Amino acid sequence: MTFQLFDYSSYLNFNTLIELAIAVSSIALSYFFVADILRRFISKNSKAKNKVITEGLIKVIFPICAIVMIGFAQTISTIFFSHGLLVLVQKLLIALVVIRLSVYLMRYLSKPNSILRAFENTVSVVIWVVLALQITGVLPEFINSLDAVTFKIGSQNLSLLMMVQAIIAIFLSILIAMTISKFIENKLMKASHLDANAKVMMNKVFRIFLYFIAVVISLSSIGINLTFLSVLGGAFGVGLAFGLQKIASNYVCGFIILMDKSIHIGDILIVGEHYGVVTLIRSRYTVLRKLDGVEVIIPNETLISENIVNHSFSDRKARVSIEVQISYKSSVDTAFEIMLKAAKSEKRVLKDPEPNVYLTGFGDNGIDILLSFYILDPEEGSLSLKSDINKKIWKEFQAKGIEIPYPYRTVEIINK
Repeated sequence: MTFQLFDYSSYLNFNTLIELAIAVSSIALSYFFVADILRRFISKNSKAKNKVITEGLIKVIFPICAIVMIGFAQTISTIFFSHGLLVLVQKLLIALVVIRLSVYLMRYLSKPNSILRAFENTVSVVIWVVLALQITGVLPEFINSLDAVTFKIGSQNLSLLMMVQAIIAIFLSILIAMTISKFIENKLMKASHLDANAKVMMNKVFRIFLYFIAVVISLSSIGINLTFLSVLGGAFGVGLAFGLQKIASNYVCGFIILMDKSIHIGDILIVGEHYGVVTLIRSRYTVLRKLDGVEVIIPNETLISENIVNHSFSDRKARVSIEVQISYKSSVDTAFEIMLKAAKSEKRVLKDPEPNVYLTGFGDNGIDILLSFYILDPEEGSLSLKSDINKKIWKEFQAKGIEIPYPYRTVEIINK
């Protein structure tokens, strides 16, 4: 196999220097002047609803300006000399546009993470490698080499070239599907006639459907017979039966939760020892934020298979209680009045139902009293609220002579 490399010797002449000067001046002028003016103009005149398009344009405005200016210079200088170097520079700039647009789309459609950054780097490297192969004239021979390596899966004859084409086609089609899915998600979230669960469920159904269609269309477009996917489907089924039962169960339970509307975002739940507010419902898990701000990730199967207390199923009010112990010498009635007054003085405490105080028992060291009240915003937490009420109770207890008992023991010494 022989590779015909690019011959650079013919470009080491006066024309090359002129092309180099045109390329450098076009790039410099685009970067420091034209692109900067267009960025400011686009940023100033763009509307909020076109933010995505605006940010995408700003990221590629420099290479696009450079491509246009080099193309204009090519048109003027065509009668004087050929444009080998300028064509090369234009290809490099086009690759830069493709890379920047791809990275921007991936960052817009997905949350930043280490996998996404690795994927961005991979896409950038692949684009630069393909461009390098094309410039050096090696690309056709490289493609023929990939096509020559063949293998068989079931009844389907495949080659390395078909696999590479399948990966590229799937990536592009899924990118398009993700863009459409993001557009649908934005529309659904603005729909006021749908509840939160319906929005999440419809978004997930649309997303899965679009991904499936994208994969099917991309594989069909490169000539892969889709019947061979039954082999992969069978292998996946065996893996699901043995090793992925829990994961599959969590996904199924997630859709059940969304469909039967037993749990909504904002509900107040008790799951085992955890008490908090539902902040997120995903296909595999649900996030519960406790009243102290700690977030707990709960598998969806747990929410279906175990007994869950939902304080917001029919009423969003949350009950909060404060326990206090006073000495046997102190006035219970006075303590009741102080505790009720402290609770009613807080804006977050509901007037209906109104706060109540209960004598719950007689301890070893004092009388046990329970203050109970309701709030309508448990997602804001109750720790600071309880702290404020406790401070008011403590100040009034000191002023009115209500004692907080200390543990004590009576020891009798018997002399024989």
